[in-house]
Amino acid sequence: MEQTKKYKGIWWLAFFAFTAAFLFAVYVHWPWLTLILPFQTTSFVKAMDIM
Repeated sequence: MEQTKKYKGIWWLAFFAFTAAFLFAVYVHWPWLTLILPFQTTSFVKAMDIM
């Protein structure tokens, strides 16, 4: 079976960026706070190689 190298670093970077954006949105009381959550959770799942 052939193994391919998976680049998870970009997904970790995206997860931390979206987490920072989420915390900033909480701090400034942004009305569309929940729009960040799908991107944050998807990047976390891809970084953990679950999906």
